[in-house]
Amino acid sequence: MSYYLYWGKAKPANEGDSCHLLPYHSLDVAAVGWYLLAPERPLTQLLAERLAMRPETLRRLFVFLLGLHDLGKFSRTFQGLARPDSVGLAPPIERYEYTVRHDRLGALLWQECWFDWLEDGILRWPEVSLERSEVRQRRKAMQASLAPFFGHHGQPVEAEQLRLEQFFAKDAHSNDLDAARQFVEEWAGLIDIEWPVEKLVSSEWLEVFLTLSWTIAGWATLSDWLGSNQEHFHYCQKEMPLAEYWECYALPRAEAALRDTGFDRLPEPLAYSGLEAWFDGGPITPTPLQSEAETLPISPGPQLFILEDITGSGKTEAACILTQRLLAAGHAEGLYFALPTMATSNAMYERLGLLHRRFFTVDSHPSFVLAHGASRLNESFSLAIDRPQPGDRDYEPGEATATAHCNRWLADSRKKALLAEVGVGTIDQALMGLLPFRHQSLRLFGLARKVLVVDEVHAYDHYMQTLLNQLLSYHARQGGSAILLTATLPNAMRESLATAWRGGLDREPAALERSDFPLLTQIDQETSREVPLGSRPEVSREVRVEWLTQEEQAIETILAAVEAGECVAWVRNTVDDAIRAFESVRERHPEPQRCLLFHSRFAMLDRQRIESDVIERLGKKSTPERRRGQVLISTQVFQESLDCDVDLMISDLAPIDLLIQRAGRLQRHVRGPRRLPVLHVLAPEWSDAPDEQWMKRALPGTNAVYRDTSLLWLTQRVLRELGAIRMPEQARQLIEGVYGEVIDLVPDGLRGARWEQKGIQGVATSMANFNALELEAGYVWDRHKWQEEQEIGTRQVDEPTVNVALLKRDAEDALALWAEGERHADMLSQIKLRQSQASKLTRLPGEYQAQWEALQERYKALRFVQPWLAESEVGALYDVRFGLMFSGVG
Repeated sequence: MSYYLYWGKAKPANEGDSCHLLPYHSLDVAAVGWYLLAPERPLTQLLAERLAMRPETLRRLFVFLLGLHDLGKFSRTFQGLARPDSVGLAPPIERYEYTVRHDRLGALLWQECWFDWLEDGILRWPEVSLERSEVRQRRKAMQASLAPFFGHHGQPVEAEQLRLEQFFAKDAHSNDLDAARQFVEEWAGLIDIEWPVEKLVSSEWLEVFLTLSWTIAGWATLSDWLGSNQEHFHYCQKEMPLAEYWECYALPRAEAALRDTGFDRLPEPLAYSGLEAWFDGGPITPTPLQSEAETLPISPGPQLFILEDITGSGKTEAACILTQRLLAAGHAEGLYFALPTMATSNAMYERLGLLHRRFFTVDSHPSFVLAHGASRLNESFSLAIDRPQPGDRDYEPGEATATAHCNRWLADSRKKALLAEVGVGTIDQALMGLLPFRHQSLRLFGLARKVLVVDEVHAYDHYMQTLLNQLLSYHARQGGSAILLTATLPNAMRESLATAWRGGLDREPAALERSDFPLLTQIDQETSREVPLGSRPEVSREVRVEWLTQEEQAIETILAAVEAGECVAWVRNTVDDAIRAFESVRERHPEPQRCLLFHSRFAMLDRQRIESDVIERLGKKSTPERRRGQVLISTQVFQESLDCDVDLMISDLAPIDLLIQRAGRLQRHVRGPRRLPVLHVLAPEWSDAPDEQWMKRALPGTNAVYRDTSLLWLTQRVLRELGAIRMPEQARQLIEGVYGEVIDLVPDGLRGARWEQKGIQGVATSMANFNALELEAGYVWDRHKWQEEQEIGTRQVDEPTVNVALLKRDAEDALALWAEGERHADMLSQIKLRQSQASKLTRLPGEYQAQWEALQERYKALRFVQPWLAESEVGALYDVRFGLMFSGVG
C-alpha cells in the first residue's frame, strides 16, 4: 500500500524526486475535515439533527468517507504519471494509460468493490441481518454516500461504462486492488467508524441525505483544497503506520492550516446593544423599521424577513440589526450581502466598512471579502487583502498577519469568496451555487448557516427570480436565515419568495394577507408575522410628475434650469439616445465643461474617472458653486449606485419601479432652499387607445429596451391619475397599478406586446428551472447538466455579451492597452458590449497579432477578450468624453 504515490499538479519542480505517499495525503485531507466537522460546530449539529445521528457518529462516518476521496489514485494509470528514482513505487505498465480522471476511477473502484469489502469485514460493518428490501436500500445508500467525496474536484462523477481491468493492474510486484483494500481496512480501523445501520436502510433517511449532499460535497472540497496545500502538508516519503502519521503529522498540520486560513474558529458574536454602539456617536433615534428590527422576537430555527420601505428608511441598518441579533442568538456564524450589480456591491462594501466588526468580539477578526468579477479594481478591497486588521498580533518581519493571510486565501478565487465570514458581492455569486458551475457546492457550503441579505430584491427578472426562489429554499434547508430588502415589491413576488422559503423547510406556504406599506414580514418554521410600519416625516416625500413629449422640450427645460443656477440629470434608456442628447445640450450650454455624459460603453478606466467626477460635482459633499449649472446625461447606471442628487430630473418613460428609483436621486440630500421636486417624464402623447406602434414612433430606443409596452402605458396611466409619486402612502397603488391584476386595463393595441412578453417570461422561468441543478436528487452526475462547453448564466440576456480590450499605439508605435501603466491595466482597458455590437468592430490588423499574443501572455485576463485597436476603426469611434460611438450616432 505505502508504495503508492500521491502525485499531482502541486508537485514542486525544485524538489526533484520529492513525493508524498498516497495514504498520507488522504489522511491530510481527512484531518482537515475532522476539525471542520467537530461535534461542537453548529453546522455539524445541524447535519446531525437533520440526519438523526449523534454528531460524533456523523463525524466519524463522513471523515472515513472523505479519506476515500482519492481512492482512484491507486490505479496504475495514475501511478504511471510519476516515476521518481528515489522511492520504490508500484512500477508503471506501458499498456495502462491515464485516460480517465482519478475521481471517476475512485467511483468505479467503490462501485465494484464495496460489497466485497463489506462482506469480508474490511469496512467493519456490524453483523446484522437485513430484509431483502433493506439490502436494496443499503446498496442505494452506500453508492450515494460516496458521491459527494468522489466529486471533490467540483462536480459529480460517474463510472458507467468503465471496467476495473482497464485501469487497475496486478503484476508480480504489486496489485492495485489489494493496495486499495489494505488502505481502506487500515483506515476504517483507525477512524473507528460506526455505521448507522438503521439509517442506511431507511429510504426517508436517504432522501434527507441526498438533499444535504451538496453541502457535504462543499465540505469535502474545502477539506481537499486545504489538505493539498504544501505549505502545511509537506511531502513525506518515510513509511510509517497510518495511526502514527494521523496523530503526529496529519492532525497537527491540519490545525495549523485551519489556523492560518481562519477556519480554526468561528467568530464570537456580540449582542446587539443599539445603534450608538455601532457609530460611537450621541443618541440615535431609530426609524420605525429599525425600531421593529430591534424589538421583534427572534424565533427558533431558520427565518425569513422581508423589509419593504422607502428609500432613506434605514433598510440596510435594519438588516444589520437583524443580522447581529441572529448571530447573537446562535442562528448563524456569518453573513453575505448580495446586491444586483458590481457598482452597488462596491458601495455596500464601503458602507459596511468597519461596521461588520461591531457584530463580533474584538479578537474575532472575521474575514471580510468583496465578491464579484471586478473586485480587484476596488481599491479598498485590494488594500484590505494585505492590510492588518485592528488587534492582529505581530508576526516576524515579512510574514503576513493571520487576517491578511486568510483574506488573501479567500480572495484569490471567486469560488472561495462565499466562505468568508462576512461577504459582500453580487447576487450572481450566490446563484452560481444552483447552476452546474464547477465547485458550485463550495458556494452552497459557504452560505450554510449564514444570514443571506438580498438588497433590491425587486430588481430581478423572471429568470433570476426563479433562481432566487430556489436559492432561498435550499438556504433554509441548510440552516440559513435570509433578509430581503426592497422599496417596490409586487404582492405576487412577495408571496412567491415566502412560499419558496417555507418549501425548503417542508412547510405549507405562509398565509400573507397585509397590503400595507411600509411592511415587515417575518416567516419562521411555524408561523408568519406581518407588521405594518410608520414612516419618518423627513423621508416621506412627494415628487410631482410633469410630462414632456419632445426631446427639444427636454433640452429647453434643462437650459432653463441651468439659467436658474440649478443642476439637472436626464436619465435616458439607451446609450445612443444619451450620447445624442449630450451633444445637443453641450452645444447650447453656456459653460459646456459643466456637461457630463455617463453610460456603460466606456472603458473601465474612463468609467471610474467619470464616476469620481459625478460624485465630485453632484455628490453629498458637493458645494453650491460646484453644483451650479451642472448637467448630467446618463443611462440607468446613474440610478444604481452613486450617492448623488440633483435639483431637477428628466427621465425617459420607464416602468414605475424604475421611475421611483430614479426619483430617489431627485433632491435626495438636505440642502438650501430649492423648488419643490419635479420629475419630468419624456413620453409619447397620452392615448386611451394606443396602437402597437405607440411607443416606437416617439421613443424607438425605449421601445427596444422595454418590449412590454403595456407596462409603460400602465405606468403613464397611474402617474397621470395620481399626478405625483407620493411615498410611502401610495407605494402599493403605484406598484400594483402596473404589476398587479390589471390585465383588463391594457388597451387592445398593446395586448399583443404584453402576451408576447408573458410568453418570454414563461420561457425564462422554464429555462431557469431547466438550467438549475435538481438539488433534491442529490449530488449525482447528470450528463444533461454537467457539460463543460455549455454556457449557463445567472442572468438571462437577449444576446451574449463580449468583453472588448481597448488598445492604442504607444510612442514607439507598439500595441498597448488603453490603461497602460495603471494597476490592473488589463481590466481597466475593457468595455462590455453586446455581441452584435462587438461584431461590428474591425478585426485587429495582422501586423499586431504577435504583440496581442504577447499582451495575453502578460495579462491572463485577456485570454478570452476581443482586441480592438480604435485608431484603425472606420465604423466606430472611441472618445474619452463620449465613450464608444458607432457610425450614425453623435
